[in-house]
Amino acid sequence: MPIPQAMSAKTDESKSETSSSAIWKELGIAGEMEDALNQSAETMPAFKLHPALSFGLGAFVLVQLVPLLSLPPVLWRRGAPYLPTFQNQAEAMFRLLRSEPSFQQRIASGKQLRFVDLGSGDGRLVFRAAQARIFALSSGYEINPLLHGIALTQKLLYGPHYWTSTSFIMKDIWKTDLRNTHVVAVYGLGPIMGKLGQKLKQELPDESFVLSNTFTFPGWTHTKSDKGVYVYQTPHCWKPGQQTVQASKCP
Repeated sequence: MPIPQAMSAKTDESKSETSSSAIWKELGIAGEMEDALNQSAETMPAFKLHPALSFGLGAFVLVQLVPLLSLPPVLWRRGAPYLPTFQNQAEAMFRLLRSEPSFQQRIASGKQLRFVDLGSGDGRLVFRAAQARIFALSSGYEINPLLHGIALTQKLLYGPHYWTSTSFIMKDIWKTDLRNTHVVAVYGLGPIMGKLGQKLKQELPDESFVLSNTFTFPGWTHTKSDKGVYVYQTPHCWKPGQQTVQASKCP
């Protein structure tokens, strides 16, 4: 009758232990070896991940969660996935904006200006706007709770200037009120740009500016563009028959 595999393994293990004990006895060190094994079992530390490895695994999980939490608005055609604005694009936005004569006049007049980033992600563009020190308040709206938490954490760490000059609200961009906004930044996707354009047209006051990253608004005319950034000024951008300078580089 064949011996079951599990029983065979136990038999082999028992034989191994017996042979080891026999060898220790022959060498006269059986007692010392048993004491050493018992002591090792008692003092052996529990297995723990190295802090660097723990941090790496946590960061990996975090990176994977960010796009996953961005998917629902995309599937519902109510938003865009997390697409960070790169530094060269952010610099182009504010360089183009500062080159607009009417915006320069507003800065010179001392008017309290408000900047809003729709879909602010980790808050990088809001912090860049606050760093420019031309806005009384720079606000970011973000529906992803993880990205919203990252932005709030960075605000806390960046210091007192950003505590008072920035605000972050976890809210659907379609439920925001933009009637008192002077500059809006967006990084949307093609399918939502038409609907988003209608919202901006209904709510933004005249002489406001819209900064769009990569995607254009259908039927709108931009005043300047550079590095994939498009600048629009209301109400001229949507008035039919009124042309403005297109695809011009900021000097």
